[in-house]
Amino acid sequence: MTHALIVDDNMIISRAIEDRLSCLGFDTFDLTWTEAQALEAAYDHPPDLVVVGDSIAGGSSMEAAQHIAAQFDAPILMVAAGRCEVLRHLPDGASVDGPFALSDIGTAVTRARARPPS
Repeated sequence: MTHALIVDDNMIISRAIEDRLSCLGFDTFDLTWTEAQALEAAYDHPPDLVVVGDSIAGGSSMEAAQHIAAQFDAPILMVAAGRCEVLRHLPDGASVDGPFALSDIGTAVTRARARPPS
């Protein structure tokens, strides 16, 4: 079973991501819209992949992503309105591939999974 955690406050985007990931073989999903919910969901069901948006209802998507990646060694995909905004908030040592269109999420997932553990 492959599990994805999606952290975004836009349910339309979250559902579109869920639909795309289902086509790639992901079986289960947690949809959250705050940092606290994301962390709780990750501890309840460790994710194989985390997808975070650049806008969440409470907390920081980047902080949630950093913590979850460190704790569970799960690759992180970020859904963002613009690459410059992502680069400005990246932690030291992080790298970015992309951007990828939502229709090309398969390539993004493949590249994220291929990254060596940090």
